[in-house]
Amino acid sequence: MTKITNPKREPVNVVALIPARAGKQSIKYKNLVKVGKKSLLAWAIETAFATKNVDAVIVSTEDKKVAREAKKLGAIVAPRPVEYAQPTSGDAGFYTHAVQWMEQEFGWKPELIVNLRPTTPLRFPDNVDTMIEYVQKSGADGIKSVMQTPVHTYKMWTFAENANKKIGEAGQMSPILNDEYRKLHGPDQPRQRVFEMYPQYWQDGQVDITRRKFILRPECLKYENVFGPNLHGYVLDGRLIADIDSEKDLIRAEKLYKQYLKEKKTVKK
Repeated sequence: MTKITNPKREPVNVVALIPARAGKQSIKYKNLVKVGKKSLLAWAIETAFATKNVDAVIVSTEDKKVAREAKKLGAIVAPRPVEYAQPTSGDAGFYTHAVQWMEQEFGWKPELIVNLRPTTPLRFPDNVDTMIEYVQKSGADGIKSVMQTPVHTYKMWTFAENANKKIGEAGQMSPILNDEYRKLHGPDQPRQRVFEMYPQYWQDGQVDITRRKFILRPECLKYENVFGPNLHGYVLDGRLIADIDSEKDLIRAEKLYKQYLKEKKTVKK
């Protein structure tokens, strides 16, 4: 068995930060539930170690059970404060804690923080590496993985005064997208034409990369924003997008991954 070294190298310039609170709402201990023969947490940690550009792998969690599993898999555990591990907690809290903690604990001041959420497991190390290299070379403030949106804003509406209408209620609507073309041609344009004229992308949650300096700003916690203004995107294969939130999502994720590997003929025995 190959011994895992963490950090993989020093100085530590790129850290994979894996958020893994206990989470007992939709699925109990969701991050420890298995897709295939390994947990969602294992998918994220193994991807991080398989990259060539990630220098250290950290799991942020408030839970002892998750922490034990993370350590078994070779990750370093940042003990997340409970106030940053609530169902309504945003990302800014665990980012800020982890960045400050790793400096206090190890003296690390990494330039890039790579967020690999366990709940979007179907990602590949080469994509992560490509995104890291892109940020390093381009000077972008950060990057998000995206896919072509399955639902287009051309056919989306809001009710007057942003009213939140319930089933059975009605009222005047305003289109989200309302440029000159739409005013002339109306809402019922062919889907293919709409997507060609207005290419739109949805952030899929697979990979997020930001710079440490933006996490350390006072605005990070104040506005719950870990990104700088010059944010770029990297398009991933939409077939692999599986955001795990229910038992059905787990089954779908496993089917998606097996089918993808079969198509690409990359199954390793």
